[in-house]
Amino acid sequence: MPAGNRFAKMHALFFLCLGLICMQTGCVTLEALLRPKKGQEGGGLDTTLLKAQGYSIPPGGMPAAVNLQASDKPSIVLEVRGDQDQRHVERIPVPMDRGVFVEEIVQEAKLHERIGKLRIDIMRPNGPTAPPVRLEMFTDENGRATSMGTNYALLPGDHIIVNEDRASSFQKWMSFTGR
Repeated sequence: MPAGNRFAKMHALFFLCLGLICMQTGCVTLEALLRPKKGQEGGGLDTTLLKAQGYSIPPGGMPAAVNLQASDKPSIVLEVRGDQDQRHVERIPVPMDRGVFVEEIVQEAKLHERIGKLRIDIMRPNGPTAPPVRLEMFTDENGRATSMGTNYALLPGDHIIVNEDRASSFQKWMSFTGR
């Protein structure tokens, strides 16, 4: 077999393996190109990434905030998401005489005991016309932040979205290195 032919076959095999690995690691762009969602037509908008980032997508596709009764006291919104689109939403008052951290909310609500490892997104308001700032935090099975730098102090108006952390270590590493 000529050396050039062998080299071409090795390159083809390498890129085939690379493509298969990327499809299994949660690489959104490659997976979206290679595997369109069932029931999604060519011009459809895939909103799964927006939903995973904490946006609620009503019919029509525009992200919208969760509407709760207005409060005269400073508060945050806690949204706990479960399987089969189950969610629990409540407004929690925030004391103004001391700081409250995300880890504290997790410990008080005992979310780590009910769910396990958590992926928490904090949607922080960024003015009346700008989109919210998204802050991300992961906890271990004891409800403690995996990185103390991400145990954010909560501000009035923050929207905390709690999900079970199902990402593998490799997926977390790929997500971390991609930023």
